[in-house]
Amino acid sequence: MSSETHANSKVVDSLPLFELESHIQNYTGRNAVDRLLFIADRCAPLAKDALTLAIASLKQTAEVNRYEDAVERLHEIAPHDPRATIDTVWVDEVTKATRSTGDKLELELKSYKNNLIKESIRMGNSELGDFYFSIGDLSSASKFYSRQREYCTTHKHIEDMSMDMIRVAVHQRNWSQVETAISRIDALPSKNSDIEPYLKAVRGLWSLAQSNFALTASTLLNVPVESLTHFAPKSRQKATYTITDFVTVNDVAVIIGLCSLASYSRNALKDLLDNNANFKEILESEAHIRTLLDSFVLFDYKSIFSTLEKHKTDYMLDIWLADHVEKLFDRIRENCYTQYVRGYKRGYLDKMAARFGVSQDDVEKDLIALIESDKVPVRLDLENKYFLFKSADERADVYDHVMSIANTFERNGRLLLVNIGVLRGGLEINAKPESSGFDPKAFR
Repeated sequence: MSSETHANSKVVDSLPLFELESHIQNYTGRNAVDRLLFIADRCAPLAKDALTLAIASLKQTAEVNRYEDAVERLHEIAPHDPRATIDTVWVDEVTKATRSTGDKLELELKSYKNNLIKESIRMGNSELGDFYFSIGDLSSASKFYSRQREYCTTHKHIEDMSMDMIRVAVHQRNWSQVETAISRIDALPSKNSDIEPYLKAVRGLWSLAQSNFALTASTLLNVPVESLTHFAPKSRQKATYTITDFVTVNDVAVIIGLCSLASYSRNALKDLLDNNANFKEILESEAHIRTLLDSFVLFDYKSIFSTLEKHKTDYMLDIWLADHVEKLFDRIRENCYTQYVRGYKRGYLDKMAARFGVSQDDVEKDLIALIESDKVPVRLDLENKYFLFKSADERADVYDHVMSIANTFERNGRLLLVNIGVLRGGLEINAKPESSGFDPKAFR
């Protein structure tokens, strides 16, 4: 992810709880580099270390442009660091090698086109897409992957092309392209079942990008925990796709935990913790998320907010969560307030403030904002410092039900009288009584 993308994003000044070098060992390849550059953008105290690690990782790839960019950024913050100088020998060697490979693949594709061999043309475009992906040119990779489409002759070809498009589109954050590619796979009459976990994970990230937290949680909950450690479609020969290209099981645990806290009721969350075996396994990787969810079920709101604040910097440095942290925290607070007020017909603000670990003034401000936006059904008495929960009018509901029964009885009685009058008059009735919805036998 480029530095320009986040140039105007919020920067954190505090250090996270994780140790950078051990944290980044959870990731590999492009995912690791993206996260290091992201941390360098977002966290000034870790910028130097993150860039140093990114430079070392990039020198194991063919991504010359990103390597040069990372070195220049390191030079800006640490001009005397020996690693802040571009290794021109390495750059020249890699550039020469990649140019040679690119030219060779271009010539092969041209030859295939001249010979009008559809399968070879498709593979040629696919190989060029892989090549450009390997050197970090995602736009060119996407272009060549998409060119496979007119040469696809089987459902498997369409599936492979779509998977290629999804991988590069997720790295580009091109969610419209992700949607198109997934829809194309869904439309196939048959598909490789091994790709389902991968697609579910991508759908979850897509939902998160749209700030649809409830859908994010429910989608990622269906991703089997074993697929979060390794996944590779068995029928795929030229490349493998793993969910860990984007997220690890730890990341998924945090995302599901925060999104469910922001959107699930207490009963739904309790059922999830008690009965969802897959989620229990996922939660084993992040103990603090389990603590957060247990606290919500046990009405321990003070613990929830202290734990969230403690880990906030970690969330702000996650490449997927960062842009949603503030909104997630707001939704979690709203959800906690809603769950709290539903437990009382009358509640006092001082006790509520103590339960949430905040001042009474903060509780008043939050409740007023929630009331004005119709998010909590309460009336607030600011003079006496309490709230009243506006429960449903049970008396009115009973009255409406009784009147409905009475009206039905009256209608049936009138129909019975009409039927008796007709029979006494000796009139012939062509239509069956049942056609009116009335059964005279029911009254005999």
